[in-house]
Amino acid sequence: MPVSLALLALPVSAAPLITEFLTNNNSGILDEDNTLQDWIEIHNPDGAEADLGGYHLTDNAALTTKWTFPADFLIPPGGYAVIFASGKNRVVVGSPLHTNFGLASSGEYLGLFAPGGAGPALSEFAPTFPPQSPDVSFGLISPVPGAAVAY
Repeated sequence: MPVSLALLALPVSAAPLITEFLTNNNSGILDEDNTLQDWIEIHNPDGAEADLGGYHLTDNAALTTKWTFPADFLIPPGGYAVIFASGKNRVVVGSPLHTNFGLASSGEYLGLFAPGGAGPALSEFAPTFPPQSPDVSFGLISPVPGAAVAY
């Protein structure tokens, strides 16, 4: 009796990435309070919308759930979102988001974790990112996991 084998192509899901950040914003993006804040850019490399509700950003590898994205925070396929790292801790969807921490220009850890914070980081600059200069962002040269980093 002949045996039939069918292969199904399943969509590959790509995790969101921290693609760029700025720790010493002296003349760039203003937040809704008209103030200059550190910022973190998140990219959704997937072909489907990403709901980051429950995901976490942190500047401390030992505190993987330090700041949590609000429910229903959506990034379109291939899209980007900027999160202010201001210490203002604002988590209202539809308004600019602000972490409960800022970023040290001298260098520190920065990571993005899946809901619950367990497991390895989805994206990170570890053990620390290098010292930063005013108004010069740092991040991935290409928005793919494992890409080289540069100013």
